[in-house]
Amino acid sequence: MNGQEITMKFDELLDITKQSFATFLAHTEQAIREERPLLLAVDEEAAEPDALALDLTYVRAVPVAVVPTHSEFLPLQQNGHRFLMARDGMYLEVRRPWLHVIHQLAAQSAVRMPYGAIEPKVEFGFGKIGSALEELRAFGEIARLKSPIESAASLIWNDETGEWAVRYPLPIGEPTTDHIQFQQVLLAEREHLAIDLHSHGLSPAFFSDTDNQDDAGAVKISGVFGNLDQLVPTVAFRLCLLGLFIPITVPAAKIFEAASATA
Repeated sequence: MNGQEITMKFDELLDITKQSFATFLAHTEQAIREERPLLLAVDEEAAEPDALALDLTYVRAVPVAVVPTHSEFLPLQQNGHRFLMARDGMYLEVRRPWLHVIHQLAAQSAVRMPYGAIEPKVEFGFGKIGSALEELRAFGEIARLKSPIESAASLIWNDETGEWAVRYPLPIGEPTTDHIQFQQVLLAEREHLAIDLHSHGLSPAFFSDTDNQDDAGAVKISGVFGNLDQLVPTVAFRLCLLGLFIPITVPAAKIFEAASATA
C-alpha cells in the first residue's frame, strides 16, 4: 500500500469517526431532553398514556421556568410564552418579534421561595408607538370619513426593514354604527400584526365586551378611536397578552393635531 492509498484510507476512517460521533451526540442530546424532568405532578406509571401525552405536550409548549438565584437569567429566545417562578411570585413572559414582556401575574411574600428576582418589562421592537404616528393618523382620517359607521385597520410592522404599513381588512357583512366584523389581513414573511385598530363612530373610545372577547388570547396592541365628530376625538389603547389587558396611554391630540391645526 503506497502513501496515497494510506492517506485515502485515513481520510475514510476520519469521516466514519466524525459521522459516528455526530450520531452519538445527536442520540445523547435527545436522550437528555427526554429524561429531563418536567414540572408535571403526575404518577407517570399510573397515568393513562394518551392523557399523559397531552399534558406533556402542554408543558413543553408553555413551560414553567425557575428564575435563577446565582446564574444569569436567560430571556425567552423563541416566539411563544412561558411562566416564570420568581422570588416574589409568578410572572408571564411573552416573546414576539416586535415584543418582549415580563409581567407579574401573582405576587406573594408569605413563603420564602428559593428563586431569583426578576424585573417586569415591556419592550417594543419598534421602539415607541409614536413610530407609527403617520399610520395612526391615516386611519384617523378614514375613520372620520366613514363615521358614524365603524372602521377597522391593521398596522403591520416589518421586523427586517423596521417599517410600518397600514392595511384595511375586508369587512364581513355590512359594518354598522356599533359593529364591524372583518377578515384578518394576510401577512408576508417578516411582517407582524402589531396594532389592531377600530373606531366607535360618534361614541367614546372604550373597549366593549365584544372587544374583550375578540382580543382574548391575542398578543397585540388594540386601539379604539371614538367621538370622531369632535375636534380632538378620544382614543383608547391597550396591550393584549393572552387575555391580560394592560392599558397604554396614547395622547389623542398627538394623533389628531394635524387635523385640528387646519380646522
